[in-house]
Amino acid sequence: MKYPKDSNLFMFILMIFLIFIGNGLINIITPIVLKIYPNISPEEKLLTLQAIFAIFSFIAPTILFIVIKKISIKDILPLKSLSIKNILVIVFMSFAIQPMLQFIGTITNIFFKDEITDVMYIFASASLPKALFVVAIIPAITEELTMRGIILSGYKRVGLWTGVLMSSLYFGVIHFTITQLFYTLVSGVIFALIVKITNSVYASILMHFIFNGTQITLASLVLKYFPEEPDKIAMLQNSIEQENLVTIFFSVIQFLFSLPFLLLAIFLFIKVNKQRIEELKEENKLLKNSENKPKVFTLFFYINILIYIIYMIVLNYIN
Repeated sequence: MKYPKDSNLFMFILMIFLIFIGNGLINIITPIVLKIYPNISPEEKLLTLQAIFAIFSFIAPTILFIVIKKISIKDILPLKSLSIKNILVIVFMSFAIQPMLQFIGTITNIFFKDEITDVMYIFASASLPKALFVVAIIPAITEELTMRGIILSGYKRVGLWTGVLMSSLYFGVIHFTITQLFYTLVSGVIFALIVKITNSVYASILMHFIFNGTQITLASLVLKYFPEEPDKIAMLQNSIEQENLVTIFFSVIQFLFSLPFLLLAIFLFIKVNKQRIEELKEENKLLKNSENKPKVFTLFFYINILIYIIYMIVLNYIN
């Protein structure tokens, strides 16, 4: 594997699948699903199609890339097992960090239309186990294998922070919404650092699952016990003044309340992984001083960014 040239190439292949091939597949699969399950509810239909799209659009390019490039799985996936201590700390951190990410999302929603909340409630209106499988389990596995597997591993010869930031940028790009861009950039940095420190993609899969699982579970509980709440949220989104006064206020309060727990989680994680962090610092020094550092911004990087910009412009125009 050519580092990081091949990572940028893989991202190009992934974007082609996500934008063109995956969407084309949905148009083919939809009539088949309706024929097999004529009485399927709109929510379950959406969940089924989303599951097919996610699995195909991530797994197919991954397999294609591995076969074409003749890459060993060990070269692109950090598969070290997690210690019990790390599992407990990562679970704690996963919950402690969510108010901060929610705060970032709330600030973003002031300037850009929230495109996620309504979809989350549609998913949550189906059965919770099915929603968890599609919204939490599938993305946690497929996105982490690609973003913190092939992409992050492809930048391992250009320095720690370069790899972390590049993989996080791509992670934001593949969500194709401005609403999620900044939220996923920050969470991508967290996921990448967790993987680099633990040397295990299982760490980010666990954290990713908890993030998405918490969101869909809360949405499901809201629909069950406060069925009128989604309509209130929709009304708030149409009023910037109320959005500022209500949503941001509670988001700030939640973030401030969670901050001591987040700092404690970070402290515990550093303590558990102190030796590995020191090793990473030494590795990073050697990479920074290396005279043969590969180029980060290759041709396919610029092509990927151009595709993203054009697609977002077209998507915004259509909407």
